[in-house]
Amino acid sequence: MSPDASRKKGFKLGKRNSQGPLPPGVERRRRLRQERRQERLIQLWRLVFFLLTSTGLSWLLLTLGWSLRSATQIQISGSARMNENVVVKAAGLSFPQSLLSLEPRQIETKLMQELPVQEVSVQRRLLPPGLDIQLVERRPIAAATRVGPDGIERGMVDLEAQWMPMDMARQGEKPASAVIVEGWISNRRAVIARILQQRDQLGRPLKTIVVEPAGGVSLRIETLGLVYLGANDALLDQQFKTIAQLTQSLPPSLGGVASEGLDLSDPSQPELKLRPKPKPAAP
Repeated sequence: MSPDASRKKGFKLGKRNSQGPLPPGVERRRRLRQERRQERLIQLWRLVFFLLTSTGLSWLLLTLGWSLRSATQIQISGSARMNENVVVKAAGLSFPQSLLSLEPRQIETKLMQELPVQEVSVQRRLLPPGLDIQLVERRPIAAATRVGPDGIERGMVDLEAQWMPMDMARQGEKPASAVIVEGWISNRRAVIARILQQRDQLGRPLKTIVVEPAGGVSLRIETLGLVYLGANDALLDQQFKTIAQLTQSLPPSLGGVASEGLDLSDPSQPELKLRPKPKPAAP
């Protein structure tokens, strides 16, 4: 046999042997690679299943577990007069409702508008699910009236002269003083508040605060009668001092029903207007 023929025969035998079984080491490595691929695929399916399951459970927990179902899940602190039913009605809550869908800021705004409170804090509670609401009540200090779209409205004001409608004020307590504010208007609230805060320093009991539509303010004091202050807020402190001095120095016969009023629009020159004496009856 020639050398070329023997080489061709050897090539054919090598080609035939290459198509036979692999060596044991190569076969083992191939099986390990297949097993690792299968294990990765199984782990991937486990991860997908876990994500789907956790997402479904979270959705069920959010929709069914963390929800408000009744007013008993609302805890009120800071007020003994306003219970859960009053707060639910004022906030416009309905049941059942998802706890996470509630906006504490919106609830706080509604409660500030509907209830006689000066501060509101609303927090969501996840375990157990519910709402924690803390209230700081407004204390009505005086009865008040104002002109509304339908005529005269009755209400109350607190020490900051904040208006409280009568139906709102009924949720709280009675006024702490006998003072009445007539003609309350919002742009004179600061002046009314200063007068209310100084009411005990005016010498004798303050009975009425009268606010004119144009902004002028008058006081009815038991010993002095009607005291006109005007609309200049910068003079209030001086006017208060003048009222206290006149209460001590003015003879009782010149105050009260004996005068038409005391003009303190210029406190440096107070003007007392006396009532004219009645004419004697004709015989």
